[in-house]
Amino acid sequence: MKTRRIASSIALAAAIALGATGCSMIAPQGTTHPYAPSDGIDVTIEQVALRNLLLVADESGDNFNVVFAGVNNTTDDLVVSMTFAHDSTEARADFLLVPGLSSFGNPEGEIAPTLVSLPGLKAGATVEVYFEVAGGGEAKYEVPVLDGTLSEYKDYVLSASQLRKIERDAAAAESKGTNDAASSKDATATEDAAEAPAAQ
Repeated sequence: MKTRRIASSIALAAAIALGATGCSMIAPQGTTHPYAPSDGIDVTIEQVALRNLLLVADESGDNFNVVFAGVNNTTDDLVVSMTFAHDSTEARADFLLVPGLSSFGNPEGEIAPTLVSLPGLKAGATVEVYFEVAGGGEAKYEVPVLDGTLSEYKDYVLSASQLRKIERDAAAAESKGTNDAASSKDATATEDAAEAPAAQ
């Protein structure tokens, strides 16, 4: 009788174990599929990985901050181009990824935020984005659009004063680049004149 009770207990334990694991035997497990564990999406194109990519609307709701972390697994600088399409409107933005990790969209970061404007686009929607890595591959994804409702993204909601500062900094950088190019051209012309043989 004791032996029979032990055998029955073993059989019952085996039945419970089988019932507890049966779901994973006959149904696919969601955790075995890759997914973005945050609110944005993940995009991988060859040696470039874009993580937690999303758009965050500014205070006016008319402009959208492109927020993501980019990983360049090569030893060269790479340019990632994004074309955002909503209804009949498109906006394009280019991002320079140096080797390693780069963060985009943080107004307090080293890289100034990049904003795109797509009339009619609202927080809560998604926008179709075409990705292209210079000299590499392409991809297309739906990217979510958020606002500052979630506390973790409030710092990425840009104010009018922050937008003006970004525009001033961009204009100053462009002016400096133009002046540097002109100075380089003048210096080259001076060197060429100095090296030219004197007229006899």
